[in-house]
Amino acid sequence: MGLLKKGENWYIDYYQGGRRKREKIGPSKSLAREVLLKRQNEVSEGKYFPERSKNILFRVFADKYWNLEGRHLKAKGIKGVLNTFKIQFGNKTLSEITSADVQNFYNMTADRTSAATANRQINFLSPLFNRAKEWGDFHGDNPVAKARRRREENKRLRFLSEEEIKNLLNAADARLHPLLACAIMTGMRKGEILGLRWENVDLERHMIFILKSKSGKAREIPIGKRLLEILSSLVPKANGAVFEIPEITMRRKFARALEDANIMGFRFHDLRHTFASHFVMRTGDLPALQKLLGHASPQMTQRYAHLAQEHLFAKMEKFDASMPVEPLSLPQKGIA
Repeated sequence: MGLLKKGENWYIDYYQGGRRKREKIGPSKSLAREVLLKRQNEVSEGKYFPERSKNILFRVFADKYWNLEGRHLKAKGIKGVLNTFKIQFGNKTLSEITSADVQNFYNMTADRTSAATANRQINFLSPLFNRAKEWGDFHGDNPVAKARRRREENKRLRFLSEEEIKNLLNAADARLHPLLACAIMTGMRKGEILGLRWENVDLERHMIFILKSKSGKAREIPIGKRLLEILSSLVPKANGAVFEIPEITMRRKFARALEDANIMGFRFHDLRHTFASHFVMRTGDLPALQKLLGHASPQMTQRYAHLAQEHLFAKMEKFDASMPVEPLSLPQKGIA
């Protein structure tokens, strides 16, 4: 009863109920020793269950997850992330994957991309192990639980100036112009704009209805006079897409418009920042902005708070200049 190595893999050998048991653990001797100690304790305490010895390769479980659940989810990129996990952990069983393995994967991802990307991936890996437990494919502790995450540096806040807005809209062709105007005047996400349908636009009440946003909540966005004119010019229909343009065509036209307008380092999502920044600078109303953007918490809207302060300073300067208050003229020293 103990540890046994065959080839590159370690096995544990023990007895339960008078019967000899042997489990393949993997290339880690320390893990084999840990599992052996755990099995010994389970046997002595009468808590041993044969199904705990089940070992399923991560890549096999990843395919199982995709077929049963992943392919039915609306979130984009799940298949790609699963493939990334399979490259890293595919030939290990679920029980062989340690916290150190997860931390190493996280560090490599964060170094290669960003802390935000690494955090999103690791946050998806953890539920996989939880689901494996629910489906009876894994019985250990979730190795993702102890992974240390880095702090996200979310400093990017690129938005267009008034002059840049004019240049971009002038450079956009007839199919792209109304779509860009909608983004700039509402702060809607790209997916929300491309998925917007006439059934969810009420021109009489001047309202756009987002039935399901990124936060999972519905929201309403008022339509201003200028945007109302633009949407009305598209010849509204009873149903169907508002902006009849494929995403790949939109991307190509957007890139061309940016080039023609001489705007560098700008993404489509930055149009959302453009709306938010100009809204705050003109109103200073962060709670209203939170509702319009559909942010789940006020903290997400706080990134625009400094613009609200600048707005208040500008208003105060205007107020100060208009008030008939002058400093008191005091006599200079030495003058009788």
